[in-house]
Amino acid sequence: MILGAGPGGYEAAQVAASSGADVTLIERNSIGGSAVLTDVVPSKTLIATADMMTRFSDAGRLGIENTKGKAPFCKWT
Repeated sequence: MILGAGPGGYEAAQVAASSGADVTLIERNSIGGSAVLTDVVPSKTLIATADMMTRFSDAGRLGIENTKGKAPFCKWT
């Protein structure tokens, strides 16, 4: 039995199961843990987005149309 399906618990369950153990993984919330779901990853996404918007805020000086927050992010990746 493994309590918590964050990165460590999830990995432990996979390793134990691949070794032939019967595994029960118990998680109160969603699989992924707080680092993935609410803390580290979402904040890094917000920081990266703010950085990208800052970089493009002066794009007009380079002859690139500045759309002031309406840029097609899907075309940048």
